[in-house]
Amino acid sequence: MMDSISKMMRTICWLLILASELRGSESTDQFLPHKVAVKITNMLTLKELTLHCRDKDHDLGLFTLNVGESFIFHVMPNFFLDKTLYYCRFIWKGANHRFDIYVQHRDHICNNNACSWQIFEKRPCDVSFGVLARKCYVWPGSSPQTNNTLYS
Repeated sequence: MMDSISKMMRTICWLLILASELRGSESTDQFLPHKVAVKITNMLTLKELTLHCRDKDHDLGLFTLNVGESFIFHVMPNFFLDKTLYYCRFIWKGANHRFDIYVQHRDHICNNNACSWQIFEKRPCDVSFGVLARKCYVWPGSSPQTNNTLYS
């Protein structure tokens, strides 16, 4: 009896070690989560952009970007659950918006693990696959639609 419990404990330990290694690897396997770079670029017309990004456990702090400047941070998607979420507050003269900048189930297919966003006065746009394939979203509160609604 003790021998079977010991074998089961060793198996569980090995599985935990394997899961930990897979989670931290830079594998190219598209089904395993790997670190994602999130790039945010200020595309406002002649305005500084102040942003404050965070998830429920990590506060990335305040950053101010001049027009054309970018801020990059890295996200490690949840290995077991599809629930990683980072949101940002975007502030410039006359505006204050909140937007979910990284949503794991939405952004799991970013281009080569790099999600690229351009921030405009009227909307944030996902340009991960280039500006010709960009997807823009409505700022919450600027229309009756809900947060992160795709803009047509």
